[in-house]
Amino acid sequence: MGFADDANALIEEKNFDGLESLWMNQLERDPAEVEDFLRTAKALRKAEQRTQSDTLLSLLGDTLLERKLWPQRLQVLKEIGRLSRHPTQLRSQIEQALRQAYGQRKSFQRAYEFAGFAEPASNPVERADKIESWLQYDVGEVFFMAGRGAGMVVELKPELGICRLDFEKEKRVSVPLGAAAKFLVPLSEGHVLREKFSDPEKVFREATSSPPQFFARILQSFGRSMTMAEVRDAVIGIVPEEKWSSWWTSARKNPQIVVSGTGAKAAYAWNVSAGEAEKTVRREFDRGDVKAKLDLARKHSGRSKELADHFSSSLAAQAARMTRTDPAMAWQILATLESLPGAYSRPPETASLLSGALASRTVAAIGEKTLRERALGVVRQSHPDWPKVYSEIFFIDQEPRFLSLVMSSLDEAGQTEVRDRLIDETLRYPRRHPYAFNWYVRQLSEEQTLSDRANYALLFQILDAVSSDEFAPVRARLKDAFDKGGLAVRIVMNVDNEEQARKLLETLDRYGAIEEYRRENVKHALLMKYPSLREPKTEPIYATADMLQKKREELEHLRKVEIPANNKAIQVAREMGDLSENFEYKSARQRAEYLSARAGKLLSELGNVRVLEPDQVDTSVVRVGTKVGLSNGDVRREVTILGPWESAPEHGVYSNESEVAKALIGHSVGDIVTFMGNDYQIEAIRRWNE
Repeated sequence: MGFADDANALIEEKNFDGLESLWMNQLERDPAEVEDFLRTAKALRKAEQRTQSDTLLSLLGDTLLERKLWPQRLQVLKEIGRLSRHPTQLRSQIEQALRQAYGQRKSFQRAYEFAGFAEPASNPVERADKIESWLQYDVGEVFFMAGRGAGMVVELKPELGICRLDFEKEKRVSVPLGAAAKFLVPLSEGHVLREKFSDPEKVFREATSSPPQFFARILQSFGRSMTMAEVRDAVIGIVPEEKWSSWWTSARKNPQIVVSGTGAKAAYAWNVSAGEAEKTVRREFDRGDVKAKLDLARKHSGRSKELADHFSSSLAAQAARMTRTDPAMAWQILATLESLPGAYSRPPETASLLSGALASRTVAAIGEKTLRERALGVVRQSHPDWPKVYSEIFFIDQEPRFLSLVMSSLDEAGQTEVRDRLIDETLRYPRRHPYAFNWYVRQLSEEQTLSDRANYALLFQILDAVSSDEFAPVRARLKDAFDKGGLAVRIVMNVDNEEQARKLLETLDRYGAIEEYRRENVKHALLMKYPSLREPKTEPIYATADMLQKKREELEHLRKVEIPANNKAIQVAREMGDLSENFEYKSARQRAEYLSARAGKLLSELGNVRVLEPDQVDTSVVRVGTKVGLSNGDVRREVTILGPWESAPEHGVYSNESEVAKALIGHSVGDIVTFMGNDYQIEAIRRWNE
């Protein structure tokens, strides 16, 4: 056991005399490992031996002073200061250690002064911590930053809270000191990227002459596995950008480097020897799931015949076990093994994977697209009833490209009857087949000329689909049909059916799932094609300036607050999964339609407003904007006529569209008017706000 373990054991035994002897012996041997001493001192305090803890720490500090181990002494003094009720008494000692440890740094004096270390009331421990944290980013220090590569600090400005670095492609990049630890990885002495600044020619020669060895040095310097993107950042300024692909192809051939994972997340790690690398790969393979095993087999079968045979025989055995439980994966394994060098015996159980009754489900479940496409071809060649299998795949698969492959194969084989039956089924029951319906709409959109099926009936189906939960995964693509130049506009401009066009115009505003600008695209096309559909000139909506402002604020609130908040609620509800039983999702979708329709109505009304100006209201006769005094014997009442937004009959305010207003408008003082079953004489006409 080491010093720290021995010390803990003595503290647990409450053998504090023995601990003191152990402490003194360690001081003689190696006082530089202060972390062990500090942990022991904290354990002593926890054991309620504060006096002994303080005494031993003081002895440690004195020993470090004698040996001039300044960074370690500073660390101990700060710990003593944290434990002390009067840390200011240690100011001179902390300053001495601070100057001896960091005084030669280029930015020391600037950091010292800005930290206010000499202020009598300041806590020297806290100020020393600040100075140390800033000096990590002193001028001349070298760091690695994702996306920029290696860079050197050229300026430290604690007063601005930043340091500035020069990178290969960008100079004087400012990094906040508070976030520097997150973005900047320090490159210690001996790090290969640090050599870029001390001996760039040597680094360039090494990188270009031996990419595999240089790659190994990068991984060794960082001391961890790295992704391709991280490696590419690391060689910025060392490997020319135009030579990156060829350099990377060569670099990763190092037999001591092992790759795990796939795609952008694939990680490369270094091993001490090629043999160790092979052992590492084999261990990862043996404990990995089937997908990991396939990936490792593809990447590492070329290392040795023994390893390749191990991969292939193990995977073939796994394929045999998965024939019944996961036939798609079993077929993927066998298809992959055909391209690998290892020896294996093909399991007899797998012979009928793509020729049996469940061939369609097996093909659709194959995750890798290239293998799924290959499986389609195998079915066509070997299955006795492949058109039936293709028909089933058409309604199972979700990938548009594969639905196109199914249809093109049926066309090539003259299976037009099967093809037409699939399309008829799709259009008859789109909610049953959302992916097939989406594929068909996309096909029509991409055709140069419209087919007979591209008609108004299809547009109504698309509108219904966009509002249906079954189409949630493809909703965004279906909405493209309503963009400028999209399928909806093309149908409107090319198909003559004014009755259906009128119905579509009336229907559009009811579908809140379609954004306003998309609805307007189709409306504009409808009115261009059929000018007769233009709405007759409507009466303006009269409103006071105050009410107009309220309606504008309501529309603004809808657009900037309620609609975005509801969209976020839809996203959150969607992430909960199982949309068919998701009440929150359905509720949010319904509210989205209401909010969109409300916003559309408000926008339309605001475009037809006529503002009532009090000083412009003619009171010679009753009109919109007037207040009318009425009498019927001893009964007197007042009626105000404004627009529909301000109608409040309970308070005597009537819309100009109401029966009361229609009975009064156009009459003057002295006239007898009849409404609500009573006769009234007009006694006075004033402006509504008087």
